[in-house]
Amino acid sequence: MILRMPDYCSDFRCTADKCTDNCCIGWEIDIDDKTLSHYLSVKGDFGRRLKENINFGETSSFKLLKNDRCPFLNDRNLCDIFTELGEEHLCQICTDHPRYFEWFKGVKEGGTGLGCEESARIIITQDKKFSFTETVIPDDDCEDYSDALYDFLYKAREIIITYLQDRNLSVDERIADVLSYAEELQYRSDNGEYEPFKIERDRDRKLPDEEKLLSFFSELEPLDPKRPEYLKHCLSLTDDVKKNRNAFRNAVPDMERYLENIAVYFIWRYFMKGVFSEEFYSYVFFMAAGVSGIRYLCECFYLENGTLTVKDVIRIAKEYSKETEYSDDNVNAVLDLAYNI
Repeated sequence: MILRMPDYCSDFRCTADKCTDNCCIGWEIDIDDKTLSHYLSVKGDFGRRLKENINFGETSSFKLLKNDRCPFLNDRNLCDIFTELGEEHLCQICTDHPRYFEWFKGVKEGGTGLGCEESARIIITQDKKFSFTETVIPDDDCEDYSDALYDFLYKAREIIITYLQDRNLSVDERIADVLSYAEELQYRSDNGEYEPFKIERDRDRKLPDEEKLLSFFSELEPLDPKRPEYLKHCLSLTDDVKKNRNAFRNAVPDMERYLENIAVYFIWRYFMKGVFSEEFYSYVFFMAAGVSGIRYLCECFYLENGTLTVKDVIRIAKEYSKETEYSDDNVNAVLDLAYNI
């Protein structure tokens, strides 16, 4: 089996206590069966501590403390399990995060997600064309799917990513054209046509309406209880954001590159999932909604603060990712929106 990962993944290293966020706070942390079995075998004081801090069930998890803090996150924001038992005895979700994976026939694809501060920094600040590496790993299983559709989508994804990196066009133009292309891809696939074709300019295509998107996002189940009100506040700034758009573009000239990288990330991570459901236009819409939402929130920040640094962009993108990508319900809601906006 081949493991296929973006080149930039080799640059990722957890920044641990230097991170301004923490992936051990605010999440329910499930424990896989293999790791749970090991924890139950640990003796002594640390073994007792482990057992006392686990909610046992069909899927066991750690008992979170005040502010949803992992009970093994110490006062230096380091993991006591890591220091006591070693990295190899972290539960699978802690070992993998912020990595994600998708399994195909003979191929395992993955990457690192925007929901991690350091990973978001690496993704957003890329200044070279997207590429990936392949290494050989042990075989694993996957769901069944059409080989012809997989080949069709794999070639289409390559075309889409190449087009999204064509800086002769604005990011908005590229994404609009890709949306139109995805509609045609879906139509041809639904009719059993699997011949690859190029993306054409579509000057009439519009991006998802920002006001409708922000209103929609404000109704999703939040990770941060303050987020819905913040999004509604940003929505109230719509007129001023639009008037200030040219000033924003001039003040943050690298924003196009940041958004390009975010768009490519979303396509790489989600587009090939369509091989299982045979529905993939919604994943392209998911990309467009993510780019539009993140940019709008950046524009609001700039409007109210008079500046926007790359650290601000990283934080805004990370928060969007945590609130949207790391909730299956929210991901599915955005996918459903593709046909209802």
